[in-house]
Amino acid sequence: MQITYFTHQYFPRSVGGTEVYTHGLAVRAQRAGHSVRVISHVESPSLDRNDFKATTTEHEGVPVTEIHYNLSRAGHPARAEYDNPHIVELLKPELERLKPDIVHAVHAMKLSGAALNLCYEMQLPVVLTLADYWFICARHTLIRWNEELCDGPRHDLDCLRCVHELHGFAGEVMQKLPAPFLRAASRIASTVLGKNQPRSVRDLQAIRERESYLRDTVQRADRVIALSDFQKEIFVRNGYPAEKIHVLHHGLETAGLKPAKSHASEPIEIVFIGSLVYHKGAHVVIEALARRADLKMRLRLYGDIRGTNPYLDSLKRLAATDNRVEFMGTFPPGELGRVFESADALAMPVLWYENEPLVVKAARYIGLPILASNIGTLAQSINNGINGVLLPPGDIDAWANAFASFRLHSLTQDLSIKSMDDNVSQLIALYQEIHSQRCSKQSI
Repeated sequence: MQITYFTHQYFPRSVGGTEVYTHGLAVRAQRAGHSVRVISHVESPSLDRNDFKATTTEHEGVPVTEIHYNLSRAGHPARAEYDNPHIVELLKPELERLKPDIVHAVHAMKLSGAALNLCYEMQLPVVLTLADYWFICARHTLIRWNEELCDGPRHDLDCLRCVHELHGFAGEVMQKLPAPFLRAASRIASTVLGKNQPRSVRDLQAIRERESYLRDTVQRADRVIALSDFQKEIFVRNGYPAEKIHVLHHGLETAGLKPAKSHASEPIEIVFIGSLVYHKGAHVVIEALARRADLKMRLRLYGDIRGTNPYLDSLKRLAATDNRVEFMGTFPPGELGRVFESADALAMPVLWYENEPLVVKAARYIGLPILASNIGTLAQSINNGINGVLLPPGDIDAWANAFASFRLHSLTQDLSIKSMDDNVSQLIALYQEIHSQRCSKQSI
């Protein structure tokens, strides 16, 4: 089979759990004798439309097509965020050339729902993984603009403030009209002005239509995969049919992972592994450690420290006077075992409904204690007091107390964790089933 994987970003330009997982799928599918290609969005630093193009490369033997684009240059960015015709223009020739037997969208963000609808129009079978909450939340985290948790939009303009704070959409009309009048203004303008609406009013219309457009897009997929029961529940509560969503847990790359050892000496080493962005909560553990200057501990933060952004800068300021905190940068996926060798615990201080982080699976697999926020899938995968400690999200005092009471020990390995090989075998069987069903229908 020819298997094409869609993802929002990929190696070597970006390093994260989805990238690791996508690469693992592609490599194993290749080993099984299938032809593969990863198609990834690339944020173009150039605003010149001539630089928006599809280019080909490869990463560790995996063929890659990079779709270079910058949302700010879209004619209607508020719509293109989830339904991008410019991406389709670049993507369609590539799909026509590849003629994939199956498209697996591991993460559809940035390529947008339009990429999926293109596949449907071309009658290509699609497997869709709900990698996070992007289909119901433009911020993809279900954290509102004011840092409060959200369970999904309550009405068609509930996301307006969040989208405005994120992208700047609909700014002019928000300044001129009170919130209760915005929905009516959008409907009236759409009826009276048609396509000649001011941009900020068109933004309102696009934001109103986002939820229904993406829900319809998801429901057209041949198979929709959630990564946990918790995630499926969130989508069902937001109007997605339960019978359409199948839970299939990610597999773990176990090569290089050795059983955790209890280190006899201090300092105790806590590791944070993840993106250095607000919803991952690195600031929580830095501040918690700062409140216990008496502790002989080391906090090592693994995440991308290239470039600069306000949140990363704030982390560095928080840690500037505490030599127990180290920013380690990223590491190749195959070196997770090396990172864990010196670690005494993994910290997951997330502030969002974290889905199914591979580093948590790895820690459970080797028997490394986990300190984690009591939220989302983490609350389901960690047994409090057995293979880790669950703490209130964002509660710095609770985290400081957990650090103070931590004792050096290792745990029994959790060998129930599904391997990446098993996961890929399941998926390839699914691809073949869907492909065979399509072929049977076409032959009738």
